[in-house]
Parts: sequence; structure tokens; C-alpha cells
Amino acid sequence: MQGREIIEKLEDLIKEAIKSVIERLAIEERSLYLEEHPETKGNGFYSRSLLTKYGPIEGLMVPRTRDGNFRAQILPPPRRRAGLDLGEAVLALYASGASTRAVSRFIETIYGAYYSPASISRLTEVAEDQIESWRKRRLSEEYFALYLDATFLPVRRGTVAREPVYLALGIRRDGTREIVGFWTSGGEGESALVYQEIFNELRERGLKRIEVVIGDGLSGLKEAVLRVYPGARFQRCVLHSLKYSLRKVRRSHREALAQDLRKIYRAGRRSEALEAFRAFKARWQGKYPEVVKHWEENLEDLLVFLEYPEPIRNYIYTTNQLERLIKEVKRRTKVIEVFCEPGALYKVVYLVLRGLEEKYRSRKLRGFEDLMEEGLLSCGHS
Repeated sequence: MQGREIIEKLEDLIKEAIKSVIERLAIEERSLYLEEHPETKGNGFYSRSLLTKYGPIEGLMVPRTRDGNFRAQILPPPRRRAGLDLGEAVLALYASGASTRAVSRFIETIYGAYYSPASISRLTEVAEDQIESWRKRRLSEEYFALYLDATFLPVRRGTVAREPVYLALGIRRDGTREIVGFWTSGGEGESALVYQEIFNELRERGLKRIEVVIGDGLSGLKEAVLRVYPGARFQRCVLHSLKYSLRKVRRSHREALAQDLRKIYRAGRRSEALEAFRAFKARWQGKYPEVVKHWEENLEDLLVFLEYPEPIRNYIYTTNQLERLIKEVKRRTKVIEVFCEPGALYKVVYLVLRGLEEKYRSRKLRGFEDLMEEGLLSCGHS
């Protein structure tokens, strides 16, 4: 076998390896998409080609979904066969959490263009005023529901510590969603004071009315909500309370206790929930007084969702809608073991949220629009 034939054989092997990796990554992307969109399903594959430094790869099998909205981010749009915008590809990979060196290697291997890590750093520079313009943009005057919670990401400030990043997601009465914003508090950690500042800022950005705020049980959160939006309701996340309770219970009792708690938050009416709580208290007071006390003291806030129509209760009783967004932020940043400085954290979170923005805006949650048209969803609190 001549030298040229050996090179061609190696290139064919490399292209097969690249094809296999991209196809596996695209399938994994679709799996994550289907987890977030249970209303749709996979719909087989379509074939396309991809130009690489080793020549074109033919017959690349790309997964698709029935709703037609899924697109594998690992691949450039087909319309760019004549010339890929490498700047956008770099930005997308960087926002997904890849290091600048990993992005450089990927771009060179797949697309045959060399970008040094320093060049990629320059490409991913986002002006501070651009970030602030997005964070301070005007909001809708009202949201039916607003979710607020924090996730923790590792940042170096001399030493490495996990610092809170606060995120807010709003739902309008027609079921459309909007990523309202994100906030960092430096090394101070999670605190009620930060929540107060967040709600003050939302008011300044034009948000006048909220029907219900859904959050965890941080001391002072409810007070911060009612101080700025005195007519709003506060729903304490039921699943946070459930997880807290099960951590306090012996393994042998967890299933039985969880079943009794389920009777409370799965009740059809408030009166049924209160009756289920009385039975729960009678059974478990002696064994787990701390758990019973937690539910008794917070029962009013835990059952707010029962005052709303049944079709949308699943969106109100828990912060799951926001948890999915937080999960996506963590997934896209997990490659970065430690953010080298607070500015890098700020930039990457912004890039990730902007990348997700269109997906959240373009899809409505079921049930809201029908109830709104029937006049069953009010949003008159300020």
C-alpha cells in the first residue's frame, strides 16, 4: 500500500470516528430535549453531509422530533454549507461550558480552522454594558407566576467557594414563559436581603403585578415578596419540603411517610388536604415531631396551589419549571470545574440564558391559555 493510500485510509477512519462521535452526541442532545418536552417524541433520523478538514462526511444520521423544533447544537445549520460562521460556532461551544482549549481543538478537528485559545477568548468577550442592557431590560407589567431560586457554582476569589446565582422565570397568563433575569451576590451567600433587592429591581423594571410567587423556604423570602408586591400569593415549593422531610426519616419509614404526604398535596380540595394532614400528624407526631412541625407551620403556604384551577396546579406547587432551567445552566457549565474569576461566571451564565431564551419564549405551557380565555385566571395583584 502506497503512502497516499495509507493517508486516505487513515482519513476515512478518522471521518468514521468523527461521524460516530457526532451522531452519539446528537442523540444525547435529543434525549435531553425530550426530557424537557414530554409532549413530543423522537421521529427517527434524516441524513446530511458535513464538511470537515478531512473532507466531506456523507450519510450523517441526525435525530429529529415530531414537533420539528429540535436541532442538534453540535452541528452547524445546513444552510451554511457554503461557509460556516466560525465565530458563532465558537460562541455556542464556549457557552456550553467548554474550555477555550477544548473549543480550539474541536474547531480545528471538525472544521479545519485553527483558533488559538487566546483568539477564542477574544471572540467570547461580551461587553459589560451588553449584559447589563439585557439584565435591566423592561419587563411585562404582569406575570401570573414567578419562580425564584438559586443555584451554586464554584468561583475563585483567592480561594474557591460555591457562590449563589439567583434566577427568575416568569409565566404569563397565556402560558408563555420568559427568563426574567439572573443575579449574583458575590461571596455573601444566599440571603433574604438579596431577595428584597431582586424584587425592588423587578418593580423598577416595570413589573407591577404578580399573582403567585413560587420559591423555596428561605427565611425572609415570603416577607420580601409581600413587601414589594403586597397582593401577591406565596407558594412554598412542595417538593423542597418533601425532600427535606425524607432526609429526616429513617429509610424503613420513608415510603410510608411519603405516601401520607402525597395524600396532602395530591388532594383535590383544600378541605381534603387538611384532613389528610390531620391523619399524617396523628400517625407520625411521636416518631418525627420535627417533620410534622415543619408541615404544620408552613401548611398555608404549601397549599396555596389548591386555590387555582386543576389543569395548572402542577406548574404552581413546585419550582420544577425553574429547576429545569437551573439543570440546563449546570449542564452547560459543568465542564468548567472552577470559574477563574466572577466575571467569567457572569459572562457564561448570561450566554447560556440568552441561548435558551428563544426556546422558553416560543413554547406555551398547557392549560393556561384555555383558562385565560374562559376568564378563570386573574392577575390583578400589585
